[in-house]
Amino acid sequence: MDIMRLGTRTTLLLATALVAAGSAQAQDAPSAGGILRVATFEPLCLDLNEGSSRNSQTAMQDVYDRLISKNLDGTFHPWIASAWEISEDGLTYTFTIRDGVIFHDATPLDAEAVRVNLQRWVDDKNAGGVPVASVAADGATVTLTLSEPYSPLLHDLSEPQLGLVSPTSMTEFSKEARCEGGPGVTAGSGPFRVAARAVGQSLTLERNPDYNWAPADAAHEGPAYLDGVELRFLAEDAVRVGAVESGQADIATVIPAIAVPAIEANSALQLLRTEQPGIPWSFWLNQSKAPLDDQRVREALRIGVDFAGLVQAVFLGTATPAYGAITPGIPWAYVPEFEGAWRFDAAAAQALLDEAGWVPGADGIRVKDGVRLALRDVSAVNWNNQQRELFAQGIQAGLQAIGVEYTRDVLDFASVDQIFNNNEYDIVDTSQAAGDPNLLFGAFFSTQTWAVSNTNWGFVNDPALDAALETGLHSADQDARAAAYREAQQIINDNAYLLPIANNQVLVAARSSVNGVIFHNSGQIGSYHGTWLAP
Repeated sequence: MDIMRLGTRTTLLLATALVAAGSAQAQDAPSAGGILRVATFEPLCLDLNEGSSRNSQTAMQDVYDRLISKNLDGTFHPWIASAWEISEDGLTYTFTIRDGVIFHDATPLDAEAVRVNLQRWVDDKNAGGVPVASVAADGATVTLTLSEPYSPLLHDLSEPQLGLVSPTSMTEFSKEARCEGGPGVTAGSGPFRVAARAVGQSLTLERNPDYNWAPADAAHEGPAYLDGVELRFLAEDAVRVGAVESGQADIATVIPAIAVPAIEANSALQLLRTEQPGIPWSFWLNQSKAPLDDQRVREALRIGVDFAGLVQAVFLGTATPAYGAITPGIPWAYVPEFEGAWRFDAAAAQALLDEAGWVPGADGIRVKDGVRLALRDVSAVNWNNQQRELFAQGIQAGLQAIGVEYTRDVLDFASVDQIFNNNEYDIVDTSQAAGDPNLLFGAFFSTQTWAVSNTNWGFVNDPALDAALETGLHSADQDARAAAYREAQQIINDNAYLLPIANNQVLVAARSSVNGVIFHNSGQIGSYHGTWLAP
């Protein structure tokens, strides 16, 4: 039986983050007070169980605590659960809930509150594909029983989307009200609570003065140093960069590559960066219908555009060409041997399309049985950025040169959801961030389509791939998991189920007065609990 108990408090590391030399990150003892102004994106929903996105997780992770914490070195630490036990068969997880934790609305965060949250996850989200058989509370313990082993469970429980929400808020407010959120509606137990909400403009957080239950790996105990955090929603890259450069913001997230040299040359700023873990920015190729049900067409897309050249030209050293379904941000599951597995070869791409029966039409776009070779790529506004827009222009030109008409629609999430449900797309372009390769299960396992709230947008249905992904989920041995995910990625590459494009870095700009910024294991900025402003 594996047992995890309250451990020694350690300082959070920036791990793979490369922090600008000589920055304020290494200054003296922390000072309390001040409002941290962050130029960022608007969250999709303030209740992460109801609607989660990277922007939502980044915005709300200091409002909601989690059962356990995962450090950047991959180790797990107590948080709301002061201890946990795992049965030898890997089916039963028993969590001891620490005493004295209170939600922002004064509701106790006890074992029953944890059970309610986990049951909602099971009922509303099918537990994200986790094979949960039951959730029960008894006294100060919560027992989560699985129907089959699932090795990434602790990782999943450490992720922001499983932040704990007050059961009182769930009962008193509708899903729509909780998504919009606001003071008195949004109730977590974290180091900051919601003080004000202006939809489309900002979200203001204030310090929770009662906070005394930080995770065991936090930089310090007790309340946050900052008086509050003001999140300002600025969707334009240039506006966010301008805000931090002018001193109107202390931090700007999602910095475009073109701004990096100026930030690095500015003594008033520091550039923070880390490898984004998860699935690289990629094309999910819809194989449920023509033309991408033909592997030859999928392979032609992969070699018909100079993706490596575009990565260098557009991302300016802040990304590398991707050749596998996992980024270098998860080192133990990344396969460096895949690098260079294919190369740009327009002639070979055209030959594949010829073989598949697509012949050039009068305007150069290929046709087959009277149908044009036209591909619709769909992405959401929240997934898009300036660099992807520029990259798409290069893709469009490259594909047109081999006789493929390519259009990219970037739409609001409600429109994208409808398109996915109606299967009205050929390509989905996005990336997925997580600190564990188990996200491949949701992206490629045969049953994990959008219809069940997962992301197998390609409708991949491959028994060999399913078997490898199941091995990765069920094995408790990391070497065995690494082998399984290597096999899964090989199958994905061999069949061109995914067209990986770029392994991106996460880029954040901060004023030199900002200290204690960390990255979460999923790549986004971590908690501001230990962040402070130099006088």
